[in-house]
Amino acid sequence: MRAIDLEARVITAVDQLRAGQHVEHDLIECKRSWPQEQKARQLAGSLNRAGGDPVIYIIGIDEKTGKVHDVSDTDILDWWSQMVPQFDHTPPELVRHLNVQVGDDGEHVVAVAVASDRAPYVVKAGKGNQLFEVPMREGTGTRSARRDELLRLLIPTITVPQAVVLEAGLFVEYYPEVPERQHPTNRTKIRAQQESVHSFGSLRIYVEHNGKDPVTFPAHGMRGRLVADGESYALKVRQSREGTSINGSTDLLAATPTRDGVTLTGPKGVTVDVEIADLGTENIFRLEGATSVTYEIEMDVLHAAKPLRIEVKLSPEQDPYPAVDPDGIREDYQKVIGRWGFNHPGLWRNG
Repeated sequence: MRAIDLEARVITAVDQLRAGQHVEHDLIECKRSWPQEQKARQLAGSLNRAGGDPVIYIIGIDEKTGKVHDVSDTDILDWWSQMVPQFDHTPPELVRHLNVQVGDDGEHVVAVAVASDRAPYVVKAGKGNQLFEVPMREGTGTRSARRDELLRLLIPTITVPQAVVLEAGLFVEYYPEVPERQHPTNRTKIRAQQESVHSFGSLRIYVEHNGKDPVTFPAHGMRGRLVADGESYALKVRQSREGTSINGSTDLLAATPTRDGVTLTGPKGVTVDVEIADLGTENIFRLEGATSVTYEIEMDVLHAAKPLRIEVKLSPEQDPYPAVDPDGIREDYQKVIGRWGFNHPGLWRNG
């Protein structure tokens, strides 16, 4: 884990905590003070649940109030040397630690990232450490792992790659009910249409896959939702057969889209198409003029313990190519409810 990535995740978590949101989960723990050695069981449970991702401890902040406490009286290496002996044979690796400033007045917390790529982790238990346990984190508690969980820990898994959103967009149109009539200029017949609402959307992501094994996103494991001004809508997500390679790459072997999913053998751009499921005319007024629109997408990774999760916020946009309609027919037959988009700030464009 890069230092900048760890710092960004900690700052985001602290901001959410101070905004009254719950931030603790399987991969992030907030600690007011340094955990004592008896908390090694809890750490092992989080590592066994993490599926290869690092577990992050944010030390020096109250998980309930967001208040920062000074923890500089303890040296991190001294603390870690007390935790390691609680593990049997193979302790986890302390991959990174750094001070992260979280306030204008110099307030800072200590961020600690612990690797989970050598699970299962076994801790000593009982009097005199004569017993051993494979703990598993569940919610805010820790319990012994079940047999099926132990088997999953032993099955080789694919590490979920990182992904960066390059572009995203959503377009919603409304078609009112119109009877058959004549064109006002050339007198040709304009066929009738039924009332309907349609949405068109897509995301283009850059998947940073550098592993030696292929990574596959199966089509049946793609899903998501759209959150627009607090309202949630289910999304249909499917891989696009076009636009899978970026920057005009001809390396077709790096990203192979099929009707069953997408397989990557290297870092590459992947495009997925999205559509709002069960979109009806009753949604028009809720979507029209929405200022806060967010895609939350999940894509299962074959043989991985968890999916690739993507979240991106879109901003309202104007129609860049308004239709030229001197007779005013388009307004009777079609209305743009909204257009929203996102472009990565580092994405270079012609023109």
